[in-house]
Amino acid sequence: MGRQSARAISIDSNVRCERIYPTEDTKRTIADLQTVGIRLNKEQAIHLARVLLAVTQEWDEIDITAYRLERRQEDGTFKITVTSLIEVQGDETGAD
Repeated sequence: MGRQSARAISIDSNVRCERIYPTEDTKRTIADLQTVGIRLNKEQAIHLARVLLAVTQEWDEIDITAYRLERRQEDGTFKITVTSLIEVQGDETGAD
């Protein structure tokens, strides 16, 4: 039986949620909406927490995007992505 380092741990970044508010059939305009809500069950909340804890070890800023118009057919859940804008090393585009 061999040993594994902590780097061997992988986290599934495919986070799901039960509901995103405002719902897709809201009659209000984007300008009228002051809040965004996400309903998670216990398992989904723990999963999101693990992903956030893992990425904050390397990233200084995090973007969380919830796709409120994309309900998954199999279980009716919605996708959440956790991303970060990072500077690419060796970017030779010449943009200043």
